[in-house]
Amino acid sequence: MGNKKENDSNLLVEKMVRNDDIFCGLLYDEQNSTLRVVDFRGGNFQQKQDYLRRIQLAEGFRKIYTLIERDDMQGWQRVGYMKEASIPGYYRRSDAYLMGWIADENWIPEDLEDDDSDERRDYIAKVKDMATLFESYKSAGLKTENITPEEIPTLLINEIKRQSAKTKGPLKAKQSDFPIPTEDTPMFMQFSRDVEYYYFSAANKRTEQINILIAEYQDCFGNAKIDIYFDKVKTKTEIAMVRLALDEFVKWLGEIGAVAIFAMVDVDNIELNAVYASCGFKNSGWLHQQAVKDGKVKDQILWTFKHFV
Repeated sequence: MGNKKENDSNLLVEKMVRNDDIFCGLLYDEQNSTLRVVDFRGGNFQQKQDYLRRIQLAEGFRKIYTLIERDDMQGWQRVGYMKEASIPGYYRRSDAYLMGWIADENWIPEDLEDDDSDERRDYIAKVKDMATLFESYKSAGLKTENITPEEIPTLLINEIKRQSAKTKGPLKAKQSDFPIPTEDTPMFMQFSRDVEYYYFSAANKRTEQINILIAEYQDCFGNAKIDIYFDKVKTKTEIAMVRLALDEFVKWLGEIGAVAIFAMVDVDNIELNAVYASCGFKNSGWLHQQAVKDGKVKDQILWTFKHFV
């Protein structure tokens, strides 16, 4: 769920590094203790990694990763990075490859590439079986629509009230918990530079249950990252709502220019992984120790959808 976090702004801290040796941008994600490198191809790979290692030792980041084109993969692999995932069409006409390095003496990419491979294949098979079941869930009585940032606080407060009344639990929703999202106060942790945000809602017309989908859109490359506010989807209605909204949102994003659409889902959230699979998203990689949730470091699965233009 995407409401208040330790860093209320959910913004990355950006730093540009340009000297005689290297040229890159650094995106600091303090919530997840990761550092993303935007590589502008200045300097050799060892110089970059030596510099990044000094940053990691000083700041204590768990993980460093970068999204690159195919030509740079071997260079990053030579300095200890592992290919974890790919995003088809991320740069409109070319794919992106996510290369990761973890600050752990036991981090050996050559070993991890085959680590628990049978277990992971079995897990993905279960996700796909569940996705097939989800495809049979009906969307009658549900509606979706684009919404404005100004509408979101009221929608979320009403949904929390509805949930509280249903469970007879204490009411824990007030206006200050749900500020109007802006580019300076996004609802989820920022992923890329120079982005715009779009919002889509799904609702059950009878019960007025709602969910909200958020897209972080990078117009210069035509890619969009999707997040789902109430990400614990268990009932048939919750699953059908998110499936319908995801299908419609993906179509709409394609109409405004998105080529690549992707999502990063916690491995232990099998239902949400199955929702993406049921909506035509492809499993494009396994992200090691990518996020911190409730004090626990979690792997995530990368799901991708490509519009052909």
